[in-house]
Amino acid sequence: MKRRAAIRNFWLLSSMACSLAGCVTYAYPIEPPPPYAVLPVDESMSCNGIAASFRYAARRAARLEYWLAVGPLAGYGYERYPLDAPKQLIDERRRLDALADLQRYKGCTVMEPGPAVVEERLKLEGSVRPPPPPPLPPPVVLNSKG
Repeated sequence: MKRRAAIRNFWLLSSMACSLAGCVTYAYPIEPPPPYAVLPVDESMSCNGIAASFRYAARRAARLEYWLAVGPLAGYGYERYPLDAPKQLIDERRRLDALADLQRYKGCTVMEPGPAVVEERLKLEGSVRPPPPPPLPPPVVLNSKG
């Protein structure tokens, strides 16, 4: 009885090994994207110029995030926007990181990308919200005599 069970287990194990023999997966290491290329113009800017470029990139990243969250914009007219915007957002994030590194390298005041984008997005969302409705007038109380 034990011999039959051992033979059956052997055949079961060998059949599973043979069926999986053709299933080979290769693990490809995921390489990080190359660093954002800082242009010579960026390197020659003063600290104020780098800060202005940083704020512009943060504003652009905030707009892209907002537009991706809201959905298609009425009258925007680009079918490829949902496909291209995530790539543009990644590029803007990489530019922000590169500008922050450049600020550190030059000894400037360093602005962090994450909080800068959040601040710009809050400004954008605040400007898009409709104004609050006017307050209601106080209720009228009628005093009846009688």
